[in-house]
Amino acid sequence: MSDWSAEFRAEIVNRLQERGVNRPCGRCGGDKFTLVDGYAVFGLVMELQSEHVERLLPSACVACAKCGYLTFHTLAPLGLLPDDQPTPPGDASASP
Repeated sequence: MSDWSAEFRAEIVNRLQERGVNRPCGRCGGDKFTLVDGYAVFGLVMELQSEHVERLLPSACVACAKCGYLTFHTLAPLGLLPDDQPTPPGDASASP
């Protein structure tokens, strides 16, 4: 997997800053953070016992530079959801 471009990384940071994501780390109080290259994708199910992912939630991951605490920010509210976002097999929303 290739690293994200500097422009894409800057866009994520800018969009987070526009939304007031500027507080210290919630665990250690550190004030330096690193944007982790690559998407974190969470699979959502409607029932805990379900074996089938219903929806995907692509996210950007931010790590505290002091303690490593991770936070995740979903891309849709940031306006960064790729047009070609994959849907899991059997996703009901992908049906006509």
